Amino acid sequence: MEEAIRKAKQADEEYKEAGRHYANMDSVRQETEQRKADQHYGEAVGIEHALATLGFTHDGMKELAKLLY
Repeated sequence: MEEAIRKAKQADEEYKEAGRHYANMDSVRQETEQRKADQHYGEAVGIEHALATLGFTHDGMKELAKLLY
């Protein structure tokens, strides 16, 4: 769960960075950051789904859900 939270936060930062590169018309860096963010977001979602399927309960799951959805 903690790894998923880290990855979700990392993805959020990378999405913001991609936005900054987009605003500066740097399409190569924007695309690179976008792809990294998508990868980390997907990993976080996958971990969250696995934990939910296993019936894992913890207060941190609420934080994770807020970061993802």
